[in-house]
Amino acid sequence: MKTCATIVLLLALSLFARDVTFEYTPNVQPERVNLAGSFNGWSADATPMSDVDGDGTWAVTLALPDGEYQYKFVVNGGQWLTDPNNPKGAPDGYGGQNSVITVGDWEKFVGESSRGDGEILYGAIWHEQALPYYCDDGKGNLWFRIRVKKDDIDGVYLKYKDYTTGRSEVPMAYIASEYPFEWFEISLPSIRKLDYSFRLVDGDVSREYPAEGELSYKPGAAPVFMTPEWVRGAMFYQIFPERFADGDPSNNPENSVAWGSKPEYDNFMGGDLRGVIDHLDYIDEIGVDVIYFNPIFEASSNHKYDTHDYAEIDDNFGDDGLFDELDAATESLGIKIVLDGVFNHIGYGSPIFQDVIKKGKSSKYADWFFIHSFPVTGPDNPNYDCWWGFGSLPKLNTDNTDVRKYLFRAIRKWMEHGADGWRLDVANEVPHEFWSDFRDTIRSIDPQAYSIGEIWGDGTPWFNGEEFDAVMNYRFRDACIEFFAKSNITPGDFMDRLGGYIADYPQPVNGVLMNLLGSHDTPRFQTIAGDEKWRLKLTYLWALTWPGVPCIYYGDEIGMTGGKDPDCRKAFPWENDKWDKELFEYVRYLGNLRDKNPGLKFGTARPLYIDNKKGVLVIERRYNNDLTVIAVNTSDESQEVSVELLEANDYAPADFRPFHGNKLGMATEAFSGKRYYDPEPLEFTIQAQDGMLFIIK
Repeated sequence: MKTCATIVLLLALSLFARDVTFEYTPNVQPERVNLAGSFNGWSADATPMSDVDGDGTWAVTLALPDGEYQYKFVVNGGQWLTDPNNPKGAPDGYGGQNSVITVGDWEKFVGESSRGDGEILYGAIWHEQALPYYCDDGKGNLWFRIRVKKDDIDGVYLKYKDYTTGRSEVPMAYIASEYPFEWFEISLPSIRKLDYSFRLVDGDVSREYPAEGELSYKPGAAPVFMTPEWVRGAMFYQIFPERFADGDPSNNPENSVAWGSKPEYDNFMGGDLRGVIDHLDYIDEIGVDVIYFNPIFEASSNHKYDTHDYAEIDDNFGDDGLFDELDAATESLGIKIVLDGVFNHIGYGSPIFQDVIKKGKSSKYADWFFIHSFPVTGPDNPNYDCWWGFGSLPKLNTDNTDVRKYLFRAIRKWMEHGADGWRLDVANEVPHEFWSDFRDTIRSIDPQAYSIGEIWGDGTPWFNGEEFDAVMNYRFRDACIEFFAKSNITPGDFMDRLGGYIADYPQPVNGVLMNLLGSHDTPRFQTIAGDEKWRLKLTYLWALTWPGVPCIYYGDEIGMTGGKDPDCRKAFPWENDKWDKELFEYVRYLGNLRDKNPGLKFGTARPLYIDNKKGVLVIERRYNNDLTVIAVNTSDESQEVSVELLEANDYAPADFRPFHGNKLGMATEAFSGKRYYDPEPLEFTIQAQDGMLFIIK
């Protein structure tokens, strides 16, 4: 039978959405077929399809608002397949494609619009009582989000009837835009029952949404998504332990090469935990709040992603006692520790896998892996599932109860020794059910434990409140490379890319996303930028002032360079005559500015000025009455800029939330110290390939 799939649009419309039927006919008889897409958080099991009449065609009908969606069919839980009868596609972020469907009249969304003209495109408005539009953050706040057409309205108000205090109306904050939409958000206390609706204003026109009636909320009814409070506003620092500092040469591996030698896949230079302890004053000086460590557990490689024993510190790094010393030292500085959890696979040399090699089927660990036949062969010609075909990394069967118990025992041990969170390696290759159990486990040990998945694309499938708190935000890095490092996209395109992921994720996630510029898996940003320092400086200005939590890869702050792995894993040069001291001072200063200005940590971001031809971008960040302005100029000429703070502009609506009686006193430029009195508007000259930061009081 020929594989085929069809999409049927049923034109019987509900008030807010159209019924869309997806059909798929596989060429084999599957056990199950599910539909995954941008409409259900890319969940592999949230939308099951059915073959009701047994003719081999699986179908499901969804109510979708007008818009553009990406999707795939998931066969037997593991095969993610595009629609063979739909030629329209888009990159999936993993080297493949997603199928794309347009529902309704998409052209009406992409047409011209103007604020203040009294015309509101009602069909573009969207809110639903589901993530990311509606959630309880577990801290007493209920978050509401609404989507409208970009540049179409002056503002949105949330109207609500609190059964204790009566009716009220509050302005919602603009949070992001991605053509052709923009989004607004606000929170209310989650402790009371209420009815709510939205009032959209444009010029002298006001419209209600929903058009008829109100939506209701009862305490406990909204999806809960609680992320740790200590992560919000933090600054991360990633350490590759083997290359950061050698504090104890006596534990160096045999045949170690000299510190600073050319990094190879299999050489060692002697970095260890003592070296980290010895340099905590340096880390603290930058303003770091959290250290994320690449794996530190017993393994044979320099990167330690081939774990031999999850319960033991690698003896070339230290031991339990030294980890406890590290924990005490970081705690005294207010620095948290995030460890790397490699739970998809184990090392070939681990005693557990070696037992399977030795005993075959009779090994009590035989079903801990996916062995195709016995005896086991490898690692060069593996007859078992392994990570990306590398026989040195046999894949663990994380559905096995004993495997989970084994891993969770080790997790418990290190959390009891002081670990505050986990970065989770190749998270997309581990079943969702495992991550749900993982979250339950770490939160039972520490209710404020943090989890961050290594996801290179859209993290939505894991953002259901039951798996990860955040992902490594490679989408942020990719946008920064294209804008700052390569000048491939305009300021407007850049803002659209950033706005896209903010709109995709619930509010509790956006506050704790790891905004990285590089890692042990990528070329260093300075190298990608062609060693043009101004590009890295502007990127740091942006990364350390944009919503989320910035992460510095060790050495980037002193201008370290390096190509792809292993060149990006050079030894840190502790002789500071090898540093870019100007860059270091710049990063250190920005890190400390964050601590003094809550708006740089917690504020919303709103564009004030975007000039695609001149390469100038200006935003304001606001947290309550704390207001800052960040400006970057990527052109090779100085530019004159004038912006209205809090007011409507060509790029975003006004911020109607009360601010010091709406009176702005003085703006101070943070790098020069220059003061701008009565900054209404704020007018300044920004030099070529430079950035500015204004503190508004």
